[in-house]
Amino acid sequence: MKPSTTRERRSVWRVGPESTWTTILPVVFIILSLVSLAVLPVVVSRKTAGMREEISRIAEPARRAANAIQMDLSGELDKIIAYQVTGQTQYRREYYERVRRQDVNREALAQLLPHLDEELGTVLTALFAETTRWHEGVARGELVSRQMPNEVFLLRLFEAHVAYEKSLIAASELQVDLQTAIESRLKGIRDAERINIWLTIVLTVLALTSALLVAGLGRQMRLLAGEAMKRRREAEIEANQAQIARAAAEREERRAAFLAAAGQELAGSLDYDQTISRLAELMVPNLADMVVVDVVESEGSWRRAAVAHRNQEDKAVLELQLGSDRSQMPPSLERIIESGEAALVGASPEIRQFAGADRNEMRTMIILPLASRGHTIGLAVAMSSEARAFSSDDLPLFAELARRASISIDNARLYLHSQQAVRAREEVLAIVSHDLRNPLNAVTLGASLLQMSTTLSDEDREQIDTMEVSAGRMKRLIEDLLDVTRLEGGKRLPIDAAPLAVGELLEETQELFRVQATVASISMEYSVPDDLPLLLVDRHRIMQVMSNIIGNSMKFTPPGGRITVAATAEGNHVRMTVADTGPGIPTDDLGAIFSPYWQAKRTERMGAGLGLPIAKGIVEAHGGAIWAESEPGEGTTFHFTLPLPDSEQLARSAEEST
Repeated sequence: MKPSTTRERRSVWRVGPESTWTTILPVVFIILSLVSLAVLPVVVSRKTAGMREEISRIAEPARRAANAIQMDLSGELDKIIAYQVTGQTQYRREYYERVRRQDVNREALAQLLPHLDEELGTVLTALFAETTRWHEGVARGELVSRQMPNEVFLLRLFEAHVAYEKSLIAASELQVDLQTAIESRLKGIRDAERINIWLTIVLTVLALTSALLVAGLGRQMRLLAGEAMKRRREAEIEANQAQIARAAAEREERRAAFLAAAGQELAGSLDYDQTISRLAELMVPNLADMVVVDVVESEGSWRRAAVAHRNQEDKAVLELQLGSDRSQMPPSLERIIESGEAALVGASPEIRQFAGADRNEMRTMIILPLASRGHTIGLAVAMSSEARAFSSDDLPLFAELARRASISIDNARLYLHSQQAVRAREEVLAIVSHDLRNPLNAVTLGASLLQMSTTLSDEDREQIDTMEVSAGRMKRLIEDLLDVTRLEGGKRLPIDAAPLAVGELLEETQELFRVQATVASISMEYSVPDDLPLLLVDRHRIMQVMSNIIGNSMKFTPPGGRITVAATAEGNHVRMTVADTGPGIPTDDLGAIFSPYWQAKRTERMGAGLGLPIAKGIVEAHGGAIWAESEPGEGTTFHFTLPLPDSEQLARSAEEST
């Protein structure tokens, strides 16, 4: 009995320890698992939190600083170019501000980078060396110190540009290395999380806890995704707003460019009808599909002056209305014209009929009153189809175009009126001169015949002499009127050039004015060198210049005064000078003395005011110049120059005369 009992006890003893171990091991495993579950997340979370904190505290600020350095560095060249192009000092200040920010960011990087990677400090040092070399090149080249010629600026910029490119490369390398360091830490975070997940999976008894952990992580990811989506929507809104603003700016830029080009086109011609037609051509097809322009005539009626249509067939129909009377305006148009403001209207049947657009598919209209200097000069009706209907945003552009067109049309109209007045005056002068010559010739011929009579008394002969002198003066006045008419018409006076000695010219002048100077108690002095070369001029015309100038001096020189006539050679021309001791000409009047019909004293009609303008025309027809110098109370000096001919010109003139 005892042996069997012993075996049973031994058996129970053997089974007892195995059962304990099987119980202890799961318990220990559970405890270890629970402990691991409690400790592992703490350890992993501390490690990942430390790495994340390092990224947010060191890496991210360093990345932002490096990015700011690159952005500031990439913008420096734009500021330098802007300063050299515009000369505005704000671009120079912005350049120095960027350099200052780079120094601040570099100091921040110098403090942050050693905590990430010692090799990043070397990259930062290289970046600092390159940027320093670039900035020294900018300072040495005075690229932002002063504005310089383009060629000098481009040469110095080319010399410093290598350092600039190296600086940009060094900044990019710093960003790449910094991003690599950040990615390395992110990889460490990911590795730690993978270990945590692996251990969590191994700990099967903690499956529920792992599920809860995953659920918690999922919730966090959803929160992050929601935040990212929110930021994405905000970024899209900002991008849309920026796109809208950019589109608006581009639209305004296009409008400004169109108005500038339109202003040049409208001001490029002073032809009245062409300017009006150009307005219609500018609006179609650039702004509208159809345009009609009506203008106010001098008697107050309206006339269709220009039409334009994007369709050539419809344009041909509209052109039939050109020149037609458009005085029967709808009341709505009259109200818009009275207001003087551009107006946007719908497809009004009465306005469509007035504009001649009955057969066109126009949907919206802009009415543009054309006014200048407070007076209505016309009306433009712009129409558009449904595909490009007008809106209120188009009114400012049309209004500004109408304002510029009104000024150009008014200027062309004034120029047309002035040209018509000039032509009318020329026609009147020509007719008067022609009609006066016939009776004047009859008077002169009759006086000559009477002078041949031997039965005339001395008193009658004196009257006949007076008639001849008066007829001669009238003939000269008619010739002066014709000369002024030619000059004002932009024509040169006819010149019959021949060799002439200056001494002979002055001797003839002296003989011409000898008696008149004696009667007026005016002394006349002549000074001419003996070695003056010959001139190639029209003797009669130059004598006319001398007579007009000396005669003008005779009028204003008081008795006892002096008139000095001199000639001198100066370079390739001869200067003729006539100086008097009269009262002089006020400084404000010196610029007007060569204008037709101008006189120093309007209350004293001492001639027609044509002598000096004709003298100016004659001198300029010879290729010379004429001017006057005067001081009130000190007399007046007239100068005019005549070019000296070369030997070939003199020889050719001699052959022609032979």
